[in-house]
Amino acid sequence: MATPSAAGSAPGDGSPGTLAHALLDTASIIRAVPDRIRVAPAEPLATRSLPAAQELLDRVTRALGLPEVEVAGEPEGLTAVELAVSRRLALRAPGAVTDGEAEQAARSALAAFPGPAVLVPARDGTPLRCWIAGPEDAPAVAVVSACGMPVGLVARWLGALSMEYRVVTWESRGLFAAAGTGLGDLADHTLDAQSEDVLAVLDGFGIAEAHALGLCGGAVVALAAAARSDRITSLSLWHGDYELGGEAPKTAHQRDVESLLAMVSRGPVQATAMHRLMSRPSTLDTLRPDIAHYLIHPYATPELLYRYGLLNGAIMSADCRGLLDAPQPALVVTSDRDTTAHPAGSKFVAARLPRAALRTMPDGDHLTAFDGGSELVALAREFLHTVTVPDRKGT
Repeated sequence: MATPSAAGSAPGDGSPGTLAHALLDTASIIRAVPDRIRVAPAEPLATRSLPAAQELLDRVTRALGLPEVEVAGEPEGLTAVELAVSRRLALRAPGAVTDGEAEQAARSALAAFPGPAVLVPARDGTPLRCWIAGPEDAPAVAVVSACGMPVGLVARWLGALSMEYRVVTWESRGLFAAAGTGLGDLADHTLDAQSEDVLAVLDGFGIAEAHALGLCGGAVVALAAAARSDRITSLSLWHGDYELGGEAPKTAHQRDVESLLAMVSRGPVQATAMHRLMSRPSTLDTLRPDIAHYLIHPYATPELLYRYGLLNGAIMSADCRGLLDAPQPALVVTSDRDTTAHPAGSKFVAARLPRAALRTMPDGDHLTAFDGGSELVALAREFLHTVTVPDRKGT
C-alpha cells in the first residue's frame, strides 16, 4: 500500500485522476452537507468552459459514488465550507473525458492510501468508519486522532507507521456518514464511550493489544482507554489538549473553543445560530489553507456542530488528573511553540504519569504534529521500538 504523497492540498492539473483523489479527500463534507455543494474553479474559466468542467465533475463524482457537486462561475457567495472544498479540488479547464477514463480515475483513487473505510460497530452499536494497514503479524498501533477530524488529517502517520506496524484508526462516532447513509443517532457522547471505541476498534480487527498514539484531544481519549484496559500496552501523547484543573494554564485558543463547544452543545438552536456565523468566508482566515477542508468538517452543518460540541466538549472538560496513574510506558510530546494546546499541560501530564518521558520539540506547532514529518515519525518509531517485543511480535 502506497504512502500518501501529501496530507492536504495538491495542485490541480485538470486531470480526472487528480480530481478523483481530491474529491475523496473532501468526501466527508460532500456527504455531510444536505444541499449540493457549489465549488469555484481555481482560476476564472471562460463561460464556454464551465459546462465541460461540470461534466468532468459529474463523471468523476458519479464514478466515486459521491453526491453531485455544482460548478459555480466565481467564488463570491460561497460559504466557508464550499470555499475550502473549492481550494482542495482546484478545478481547471478540462479536456474531453470519457466515462471509462472517469471510472479508471475513481478506481485508482479508491485503491490509494488510506483506502476504503471498514465499518466496525462500537460497543453500543454505533458504526465507526475505520482503516487498517500494515503487516498482519506486526505490533499494533491505534492512532487516536483529534475529535471530528477526517482520516486524511493523519494519513501521513498511517503511511509512515504501517510500513512496520499494524496501524488502525477511525473517525469520531456520530460525525461521519458512510456512503449512502446519514449520520445515524449519537447514542453516547461521553469520554467513556469514546475511550471504549478504542477497544471496540481493536475487537473489530481481532487485535489483542496495541500502542495508542493520541493527537490533540485524541491524547485524552488514549489516556482514558489506557486507564480502562491493559490492552493498551503503551502510549504516545502528542500535543495533548488536557483539562487539569488549576495545575496548568490554557491558551486563549483552548478557552475560546471550550466556550464555543459549551454554547453549541446546548441545543440545535444555538448550533444553528453559530453555524451561520462560521459559514462566512472569513472563517477560513484562521485555518491552515492546505488542511482547511479537514479542519472545517465538524463545522460543516448545524447538526455536525451540535454533535461536535457534545463530543469534543466531553473531551475538553474531562478532568485528566484522575487518569494520570496509568502504569503503561508513555512518551509525551509537545513544543513550546504550540499556541493551540498549552505545552504546560503536556509537561504536567509527563511529570505525573509513572512511566512517562517528555520530549519538548524545538520547532513545530500544534498542527505540524498531524503532518507526520520525518523527525516526529523517527521519534515515534524510536519509542515504539522500546515498547514492542521483537521475538513475540515480529519487529
